[in-house]
Amino acid sequence: MIKQLSAEEFDRTIQDINGAIELNFNGCKYGMFFDDCPFGEERLLRWFIDLLNIAEKIKTHHYIAYRIPDSSNLWLEFISQEIELSVSLVEDMDRDSILDLYIYQPHKEFKYSHWKESKIRKTSFIDEVILNSQKLLNFISVLNPQLLECGTIQMINAKMNNFKE
Repeated sequence: MIKQLSAEEFDRTIQDINGAIELNFNGCKYGMFFDDCPFGEERLLRWFIDLLNIAEKIKTHHYIAYRIPDSSNLWLEFISQEIELSVSLVEDMDRDSILDLYIYQPHKEFKYSHWKESKIRKTSFIDEVILNSQKLLNFISVLNPQLLECGTIQMINAKMNNFKE
């Protein structure tokens, strides 16, 4: 169905592409992806916009917590340490108290979940987000080049261009 849509129809009716996503921070993973089953319920365009936002924000913020889409209480916590990031999966114990998508101060209601403090280089994280965003755009251009004109996909392009400057 997506193969036949114009950009206007996509923006009006679907607005995102569902699929599977897996984030891997040196073996500490969130989500899952299998090459033989690329279907899933994750909203991929939203994920990539948010990941590009995080990549941009870690340049100026020491601490960022990102509320995982469609999760009842899970967050990814990024703590900047010179050239490294410490990434943890945390749980929000009082969901009603935090309504933001991103927060910039540690929250007293957080507790560590399945893994914590995976160390990665900031530049590696940023490069990986940009590389995979480009792969997504390349896939979309093969699937239906008209979709490159969609609002959300244009937003991904604009955010990627910010890194080139």
